[in-house]
Amino acid sequence: MLNVKVVTLENGKDYAILDQKEDYVFLVNTEDYKDLAVRKKVTKDGKELLETLESEQELDNALDLFHEQK
Repeated sequence: MLNVKVVTLENGKDYAILDQKEDYVFLVNTEDYKDLAVRKKVTKDGKELLETLESEQELDNALDLFHEQK
């Protein structure tokens, strides 16, 4: 049996964590596998949070990291 962590994003939808590379978390919608998301893991007030990326360049950097590991 797989142990998959699921989080609810700001859009109210549930996403399973596919992978994490450095501070970037790669997710897939549990209801629609074509709906992918990338978030940045940050710690605020001692709590781990997932934040939306700040720019298209940051998304490009995260995707480069994702592809490098494969």
